[in-house]
Amino acid sequence: MTRPLQALPSPPPAGGAPAHAEPLGAWWAEHSGPIYRYLRFRVPDPDTAEDLLAETFVRALGAADRYDPSRGPVRPWLLRIAQNLLRDHLRRQGRRLQVPLARLRDLVHESASPEERLLWEEEVALLTAAVRTLAERDQELVSLRYGSGLSTAEIGELLGLREATVRTRLWRALGRLREVLAR
Repeated sequence: MTRPLQALPSPPPAGGAPAHAEPLGAWWAEHSGPIYRYLRFRVPDPDTAEDLLAETFVRALGAADRYDPSRGPVRPWLLRIAQNLLRDHLRRQGRRLQVPLARLRDLVHESASPEERLLWEEEVALLTAAVRTLAERDQELVSLRYGSGLSTAEIGELLGLREATVRTRLWRALGRLREVLAR
């Protein structure tokens, strides 16, 4: 008697690839952009950001069996891996965590006129100087929210804070940033 197709066991992954490779590919497609932007906000060198991004997904592959979807979305889990790798990287370099917003100029649309690019770079320079006056935890919040595009709920999950706490701290950090920019 033949079994229905649905009852047949899945074939082993081709080439000895781990069973987690397929979800990891989907995670990469959906989350690599925001994680790269978060890392790019934090390190001045795009190659270093790419290396950290790749290492994030290598570590995620090794720990995929420990990821529990019932505990929350995968993006905060991946960002926590990236955040730990980033801290280790910066610690090895002996630098504080900072948000190098000057890297935003890399994101300027290619078709912008030279005048628009100059204005953009002036604004980014002012913003960069202002953000560097913030406390380290405020810089982290700003980079997670505006670099990686995380929601306040996702930031709370990542940092182990209540969402209301994240909103309050982010609101206060942006208030301090506005004060610095108003001077």
